[in-house]
Amino acid sequence: MKDGKLGWGIVGCGVIAPWHAESVKRCSDAELVAVSDYVEAKGREFAEKYGVAFHRDYRELLSRDDIDVISVCTPSGLHGEVTVAAAEAGVHVLCEKPLEVTKEKMDAMIRACRERGVKLGCVFQRRTYRASQMVRKAVEEGKLGKLVLAD
Repeated sequence: MKDGKLGWGIVGCGVIAPWHAESVKRCSDAELVAVSDYVEAKGREFAEKYGVAFHRDYRELLSRDDIDVISVCTPSGLHGEVTVAAAEAGVHVLCEKPLEVTKEKMDAMIRACRERGVKLGCVFQRRTYRASQMVRKAVEEGKLGKLVLAD
């Protein structure tokens, strides 16, 4: 944390990344400091737009001493590797949904974050919708039986 602000990084500069960047800009307790994308032209353009550093390799971004938190905005199925690496670097993670595409990969992400004492959050903007809350309540009360798959 620098000057009382969380240093924020974004891994993956695709369609959803600007939403994260704009949200960080509006937060007085955070500052976007670096982004990463394996498509160099796209990543550099994004970094230039927001006036931050660019790293083609997300591991370079994670090694910075001014990164406290990252948003994982890579395509689905590529969240796990980045999240585990962030946990190993002691960096907190806000991950786009879904966390991962298999239970095993999700479990590995959760385990890595727990073992390293870092926070892991998943963006789920519909969690406050009445319908979502009703489904959650039904699950918690066992009204739907044992859930084995959801889509």
